[in-house]
Amino acid sequence: NKCNVGYAFINMTDPAQIIPLHQAFHGKKWEKFNSEKVASLAYARIQGRTSLIAHFQNSSLMNEDKRCRPILFQTEGPNAGDMEPFPIGANVRVRPGKSRNAGYEENRNQAPPSTLTNGEESYANGNSD
Repeated sequence: NKCNVGYAFINMTDPAQIIPLHQAFHGKKWEKFNSEKVASLAYARIQGRTSLIAHFQNSSLMNEDKRCRPILFQTEGPNAGDMEPFPIGANVRVRPGKSRNAGYEENRNQAPPSTLTNGEESYANGNSD
């Protein structure tokens, strides 16, 4: 039905921003969407930019429409806030019931992954990667 399921993984690089983010979004409705769902913020099992990329780059999500795939943003420097290519893994899993080649050509024609040098820390769990 092309509805988003509402998941977002935000790698907080500044622990001081966790509380304001929680206060701004937790328990609030998404005004832009015709839905009764409310935002619920929680710590993720996987912590840190590097770990999140490693987990999702081989995910079956990489075979989905580009609008459903993970995205990355620059976190530091003059390009902070700009999108950067999400690295696609060499062993992308196939979701059960999907064709093995679904999305293959589209994935392989993307720009090469960028070098990950910014925002490697994750302080949401009190540790860094």
